[in-house]
Amino acid sequence: MERYLLRQGLPFRGHDESETSSNKGNYVELLQFLADHDEKVRAVVFENAPGNLKYIAPKIQKELVNSCASETIDAIISDMDDAFFSILVDESHDVSIREQMAVVLRYVNKKGQVIERFVGVQYVSDTTSSKLKEAIEQLISSTNLSMSRLRGQGYDGASNMRGELNGLKTQILREYPQAYYVHCFAHQLQLALVAVAKGNENIATFFTTASSVVNIIGASCKRRDALREQQQKDIMKALEIDDLETGQGLNQETTLKRPCDTRWNSHYDTLLSINTMFHPVVKVLEWIVDDVNQDNLVTNDLSKALQKKDQDIVNAMMLVQRCKQKLQSVRDDDFNNLLGEVSRFCGNNDIDVPNMDA
Repeated sequence: MERYLLRQGLPFRGHDESETSSNKGNYVELLQFLADHDEKVRAVVFENAPGNLKYIAPKIQKELVNSCASETIDAIISDMDDAFFSILVDESHDVSIREQMAVVLRYVNKKGQVIERFVGVQYVSDTTSSKLKEAIEQLISSTNLSMSRLRGQGYDGASNMRGELNGLKTQILREYPQAYYVHCFAHQLQLALVAVAKGNENIATFFTTASSVVNIIGASCKRRDALREQQQKDIMKALEIDDLETGQGLNQETTLKRPCDTRWNSHYDTLLSINTMFHPVVKVLEWIVDDVNQDNLVTNDLSKALQKKDQDIVNAMMLVQRCKQKLQSVRDDDFNNLLGEVSRFCGNNDIDVPNMDA
């Protein structure tokens, strides 16, 4: 059961694990499910557990998770069989704003295959090179590996990682000269492409515009729904005239992918999604322009009037009242339109139309 939860990446604990809680968390609820459907399990858990061995206390759950982690690490170390290894390290803060360092081991197994295995996340009080080195040595030591077997180190290009004078790679090289440093190739490519893109005004404008399109359409659920509906209409129209390539995994784009500053391939995904849904994107942008213009028409006169130097409070109050009446009219009309759509839907599907005046 513990391995199932860990394999699926599910949390063990619940927000409320008290007796009166309706949801005690994945671990306790799954254990209860097994007890309800298996007499052998029911005979040894919860109230039927021998002595005080229920194994559901928060501390016990953490110990079970740590035990599974230890077993996994032991299996990785056994597979390495005292081979030389490299480390891949990156650090970032988690949702609790604590700086965490992720460590991956890279080695060649007995079959000559290059293997990469994640071995842990280490909390670091700060990201200075000396603290990172200390944390790495502590983590490697906890796995019963020797730093003397270290033959490579790979990080990003941050100054605390690759600094020539006192960076992490330099400090490790001083003690372990065989541990050659390799700057992450994906990060190098990212830096090179960003530098080239920023050096050309047209390219920089192009990517900025593409990002703006994604942000504008993704700014509200209403706009995203409009894009999805327009895409479905285009697909249906293309199917009717037999002008659409079909197959597994095709024509499933319904949203625009956001670019990420640290992943260049995300920009490719963004451009690909815009290209795939180009016509729906244009239609939605046109609709947004018209929609914004209609909204502005209602308040534009009031905005201009209130900015006049010779405006008096009596006239201003009258203009505000008139604007409120226009907005109320829009609200009433929109509700009537919605009610009309609901009534038509009910009529087409033999559903009784509710009496809204009752």
